[in-house]
Amino acid sequence: MQQSTTSETTDLGLSNLQAELARKILILAQDGQWSEGEHVSEIRLADTLGTSRTPVRHVLVALEKRGVFTKIPNVGFRFAGLPNGGQEIEDALPHSETELLYERVMTARATGEIATEVSETELTEHFGTTRGVIRRVLMRLANSGLAERRTGHGWRFAETLDNKAAIEASYVFRAIIECGAVRDGDFRPDFQQLRELRAQQRKLLEKPVGRISGSGWFEANANFHATIVGWAHNRFLNEAIERQNNLRRMTEVAEFTVLTAEGIRKAARDHLAILDAIEAGDREEAVAILNRHLSRSRKNGGELD
Repeated sequence: MQQSTTSETTDLGLSNLQAELARKILILAQDGQWSEGEHVSEIRLADTLGTSRTPVRHVLVALEKRGVFTKIPNVGFRFAGLPNGGQEIEDALPHSETELLYERVMTARATGEIATEVSETELTEHFGTTRGVIRRVLMRLANSGLAERRTGHGWRFAETLDNKAAIEASYVFRAIIECGAVRDGDFRPDFQQLRELRAQQRKLLEKPVGRISGSGWFEANANFHATIVGWAHNRFLNEAIERQNNLRRMTEVAEFTVLTAEGIRKAARDHLAILDAIEAGDREEAVAILNRHLSRSRKNGGELD
């Protein structure tokens, strides 16, 4: 039986819920939710996150210590900015029990350690945790389209890209979607997002491979490709790439636990070259690099795209 992760985090004195909220707030900040100096409404933020003001206030106080927010007496919190793109702050934040278990469940499913159909009781016993934590993880998987509740009893995990034919078909589809998005007449890059993507990819070039988690590497890659597709401003393209990312998530998070430094750097260099071409206004060059990038990953069985 696996050992349970701890119920309380340590670095900033955040509970599991607060640690999850802290990461969600950082994502909002990285996505441009607030401009520097803008007032942050605790009530609206709590509504956005689907929680109450109390844990949100606790997280804002904790992030104030990291310089992300500033507390103004009789006013509230203002957004101060994200030092170094927020990456170092994100690295310093503890992972909640739910986040850690989420990755463990995905890895276990991708490797066949747990079956396609399973009950909450079986998962609780297998991972040595509580039914409440298991249920939160399953609901998160369901929200990502990775699991669904069976009628009457148990859960069924979604399909994964677990064979060569499925992986190749996925890459062919992605090349059509992603290259088509860059060529689309409505393609307009958001240069603030472009700078943030570049900073993230440069960070990956500099960061020791041992400090990059499988989920962290996957999410950085998924975010890169989804953001570029998003610049075409077409919801059908966005839905298509989101679906592909969800299909890839279980299989590739598991595979990315065995990363090579050279593989990471090669992928990051490709991503930076694509961004450089887009910023220079040379979309055909960007498409050519993107197509080569995806084709190489396809030949390598989905490794490091």
